[in-house]
Amino acid sequence: MRFFALAVVVYCYFTPGLAFAQDTARQLAGSWKLTSWTIQIIGGDVTEPFGRNPKGRALITPDGYAAFVIAAADRKPAANDAESAALLKTLMVYTGPFTIEDDKFTTKVDISWNELLTGQDQVRFFKLQGDKLTIRTGEQASAVYPGKKVVGTLTWERER
Repeated sequence: MRFFALAVVVYCYFTPGLAFAQDTARQLAGSWKLTSWTIQIIGGDVTEPFGRNPKGRALITPDGYAAFVIAAADRKPAANDAESAALLKTLMVYTGPFTIEDDKFTTKVDISWNELLTGQDQVRFFKLQGDKLTIRTGEQASAVYPGKKVVGTLTWERER
């Protein structure tokens, strides 16, 4: 009987957090269009690494899988191998299962455009306001500005 009572207490203690995470995942589920991406270089300027109007899509499933694609707005088809390689510098893609804890969204990357993120946890902080989703990184080493510490902010609009 004591074991049963302990099991009930443990279940009740952990279930609200799990229910919150599942409810939040359902609220985030859908297709999101990128409206802005800025990077604050620590001790430096705020930049728009892919220009004023980057293209991007986030696909988030209610069962905990996410895919993010971000590209510069002014990309043109490549005419040769060098131009094809250069296109990788104006693209970011990663996918993976995610978990939610409070305002923290952690993706366990299973595929990435350059393989540097594959196998890593990408930790982001989010704020959902209606059909607007703001995602912010913590202070981190930059994939865009090597050797710099940055904080990135991405703003997304739900697609209906």
